[in-house]
Amino acid sequence: MASEANNKKKFNFASYGIVVAFLCLEILAFLGFSLGQNIILYAGLSIALFILVLIVTFRQIKLDGLASYAFFLFPIFIYSLLSAISVFTTESDGAIGVLNASFVPVALTLFAACGYFISNSKAFDISKAMLVIYGSLAALVFINFLINMIYYVPFYTLTYKNFYTFFAGRPSPVPINQMARMLFGFEIVEVSIEYWSIYPALLLSSAVGLFFINPKKNRNLFIAYACFAGLAFICLLFTLNKAVLLSELLLIIALGLFVVFVKFPKTHKAFKIAMYIFLALFALGFFLFFLNAQTWSGVAGFKSFIAGNKLTNRLFNNGRLAPMAIILWEAFNPAKIFGSFVGYIAGEGYGIHQTLSGSWIFDNILTSGLFGAIFFFFAFAMGCRQMGKYYLNDKDALANKVLLIGFVIAVFTYTLLGYDGTPLINSDRLYPIYMFAPFIIALFLISYTFKKPEKEVEVAQLDEQKEEIQDEETNL
Repeated sequence: MASEANNKKKFNFASYGIVVAFLCLEILAFLGFSLGQNIILYAGLSIALFILVLIVTFRQIKLDGLASYAFFLFPIFIYSLLSAISVFTTESDGAIGVLNASFVPVALTLFAACGYFISNSKAFDISKAMLVIYGSLAALVFINFLINMIYYVPFYTLTYKNFYTFFAGRPSPVPINQMARMLFGFEIVEVSIEYWSIYPALLLSSAVGLFFINPKKNRNLFIAYACFAGLAFICLLFTLNKAVLLSELLLIIALGLFVVFVKFPKTHKAFKIAMYIFLALFALGFFLFFLNAQTWSGVAGFKSFIAGNKLTNRLFNNGRLAPMAIILWEAFNPAKIFGSFVGYIAGEGYGIHQTLSGSWIFDNILTSGLFGAIFFFFAFAMGCRQMGKYYLNDKDALANKVLLIGFVIAVFTYTLLGYDGTPLINSDRLYPIYMFAPFIIALFLISYTFKKPEKEVEVAQLDEQKEEIQDEETNL
């Protein structure tokens, strides 16, 4: 009897961690290849992965870490829920549909949660995860580049500036230089050049790893990331477009400053001061946009001053930034507090492209209403704070930390002015930011940074071993 008791072993789910980690990498590759446009398929995979990750890692999870992470995840859930039920999502021109919308909060929340729970598994390697993300993104960019060059020619955005294609005797909605062809989900479609350029621009963020990967110790890894960055540069060069130059410039500046920040620790104080100045200027600009968007009699003089100057009038009332004023105009409307009808804002006949701002910040206000946007901004601020802690305290390799944070910076910096919510040339179908695959990956990576510091993990593992020993002694 004693020998039989000794042979009894408790079933250990953690031993299957390597299988779950592999599945997690597969879904990251699925998203990196942008097949996540199928929201129902993606939501199903997220549910399955979340259940498996939870089963494998639940013994390593401590309530104190989970409680702090809940302050990040709960606002994400509220934001995604409000986005799913808003009139923007379900009833606007080009709405994604009630069925797809019902899976939005499930997909976003559970897949983001997987990032936190999988960080508790020793089988999950963030270096492999980043390689999978950039590798799948590079595969998509390479395929899109080949498709584009087959249909057009290098530098076609400059060569065919005022040329149109014809189908069934009708000209294309936009000139050739404003469109591109790409693999969108499971089919090749015509999209705007702004949307097409997002993917090589995000792939370009892989270049930050080259400053921190030792080519002598990790030669193959260095070559891989050099190829990723080189491919991105060639794609952006061969499809040069004035409309995306500002976003690309903003991205390069942000990544460049990040590299300088990491490379030269003595600049940290200067960066803090610069960050406070930037936030103050951003808050001031947002406030001025808000005032200019109101109809109060007290701001009539201010609005006249804005309209009377060519520069300020173009900045606040015309051009690409004009939809932001439209959105802020309706942001505090009680009827639009949970999202607006695209194309029917303020009761005017705005077209769908005139309504979307092309910015994740303002489009979030349009998508989920001011209430939902506040929840998302709170979660975003917490995520930024946690990434700072992760960079300073975690024992992950510096190259891995820089690549992770660099990718998140790239997603939110480039889409600050360069996200097209209606990318299809021949359709007004909406694809809000919460259906954008790199955005979903960024939430996963932010969640991963909520992992416990190494010392706390070691203590938790010792506690688990003691519990297993006590269980075995009890069985005896």
